[in-house]
Amino acid sequence: MRQPIKRKAVLMRVLWFILGFVLAFSPATAQEYAVDAAASVILRGTLSVGWAAPQTRGGIVEIRPVGENARRVAYAYANANPQVIEAPEAPGEYVLVLVFDGVDRASRPLRVEMATASLSAPAQAEAGGAIIVTWAGPDSRGDVVTFATPDGGPIRGASYAYVGNSRDGTVTVQAPRDAAAYDLVYVSGETVLARSRVQVGGIAAVLHAPAQIAAGASVIIAFDGPLNTGDRITFAQRDGEPIGAASYAYAGAATDNRVVLRAFEDTGRFDVVYLSGDRVIGRTPIEIVPVALRIAAPDEVPARLVFETLWTGQGHQGDRIVMTEPGQDDGVPYAYIDPQVGSVAMAAPASPGAYDLVYITRGGNELARRPVTVTPAALDPGQLEVPFLSGAGLGADDAVEVILDASGSMLQRQGGLRRIEIARRRLIDLVARTIPEGTNFALRVFGNREADACRTDLEIPLGPLDAASAMSVISGINAVNLAKTPIAESILLTARDLARVTGSRVVILITDGEETCDGDPGRAIETLRAGGIDVRLNIVGYAIDDADLARTFEAWAAAGGGTYFDAADAEQLGAGLLRATAAPFAVRSADGALVAQGLAGDPPVTLPAGAYTVQIGARTLEVAVRPRDRTVVTP
Repeated sequence: MRQPIKRKAVLMRVLWFILGFVLAFSPATAQEYAVDAAASVILRGTLSVGWAAPQTRGGIVEIRPVGENARRVAYAYANANPQVIEAPEAPGEYVLVLVFDGVDRASRPLRVEMATASLSAPAQAEAGGAIIVTWAGPDSRGDVVTFATPDGGPIRGASYAYVGNSRDGTVTVQAPRDAAAYDLVYVSGETVLARSRVQVGGIAAVLHAPAQIAAGASVIIAFDGPLNTGDRITFAQRDGEPIGAASYAYAGAATDNRVVLRAFEDTGRFDVVYLSGDRVIGRTPIEIVPVALRIAAPDEVPARLVFETLWTGQGHQGDRIVMTEPGQDDGVPYAYIDPQVGSVAMAAPASPGAYDLVYITRGGNELARRPVTVTPAALDPGQLEVPFLSGAGLGADDAVEVILDASGSMLQRQGGLRRIEIARRRLIDLVARTIPEGTNFALRVFGNREADACRTDLEIPLGPLDAASAMSVISGINAVNLAKTPIAESILLTARDLARVTGSRVVILITDGEETCDGDPGRAIETLRAGGIDVRLNIVGYAIDDADLARTFEAWAAAGGGTYFDAADAEQLGAGLLRATAAPFAVRSADGALVAQGLAGDPPVTLPAGAYTVQIGARTLEVAVRPRDRTVVTP
């Protein structure tokens, strides 16, 4: 008995479903549907359409040309009331139709009219120059101001600006690079609504450079040019094309219309060129000549002891002096030169024998070589120790500035914490426990304010260190994803940050990556020191896994009169910051020869027994090193 009842129930459900479907989709009377809108609209303008229907969903509002069996040229689903639909681009007579269930339910005529616009712009412009254009027009979706041929169509690839992004009725476009007559046009879709003729004239630049420059040297180029966006000054083949790998500088970033370029290490005749839109608009010849350089050092040095190596000639940042076996072209130990100091301190190898001192350029070219004999170490040497003391070597007129990298890469994790959090903790330790309260202090941070930007900010202006206040500022610093790394600009700005300092300046850069803002940190360091500023730049490289980048940092620090500290983890980062604040010292023998140097807190140095002079900051001390004894010098 139950089976027939169940079948009957199922059958009734199916019948109700079919009946509901039929009722829902049965034709309704025409009076139940209506559509209403303005009688006219401009091409590509927005049209507000009101409609009425028994259903609330499933309808379509269509615009069709007048004519039997005309297909729609624009439509919108009737899921809002009123609904907005964009008018066709072609002027003419149309029909607005409301469609439900594939059936035309209501309609009304619609006229699409031509839109109007106007442009006002200078009649003349320089090639590649910026042009400010005042506009008036429909401001429909995607409307632009761009360039066209005279009385013709828009030029593919020409500069353009969306009028919808304008807030004051003006937009800025960049003139074409070729001198000619053009039309500035207001374009809606593919329809030109307004034109304004502009004559683009040719542009040129004038460059001034020395006739000759030593290979690898930096050279100041004076210029007079249009300063269009992206204009660059670089090297080119003589009367030929620019050299892709050559040093370059942006004209717009120049000071007093002067830029600094770094010459090739290859010698020959070249040109310095001004590029606007990758087109050469000015050039001047320059010859790169070989560098004459010599090395001077003792003929014999005791094993493991420090000795001074002098060089004469034109040395450049990134050059180094290495000690190697005869006939070899690289080795250890080595020291990067400071171009402003004509000597480096080298530690002799532990094994006696014949060696060569070799001067190697940044590009790997050998410029000078001389032999040195390493003799057995003296018997019964003594030791000299300069311990670390917080604030030692910093006088009342001196200052410390920290540059902290808070760019996107500092969001990477190490040991469960983000790099920026680790850096914050170590920096807080530095201001709380190492730098004495009241020391002149400043903090500059980049990457913590804006994504996809090369922004650098002075978060703590120069003043006596207030540890509690500094800790509060540091605690609030966070890295921003996709923020860039303006190392060069940050270094240059330290001159302004520390302008009131009358003593020495210690700058500590903490970074985990390379420059990403088209700057040249090496050149920035040269500029800083060439300005006569007494600065010692120490670099703490955090989690640097690129050996070449670490070597670059080492060269930069040497050129900045400082030291590079490699910090693989949080502990080493703290140690690196500590050592970056340590006072440097130099030890000289009775005849004035450099026999040791380092930072306060370094391991004791081994020296033959005798009398020495120790220079620690501004202090000079006379000390005696006794055989098999340790002499401690307080900074």
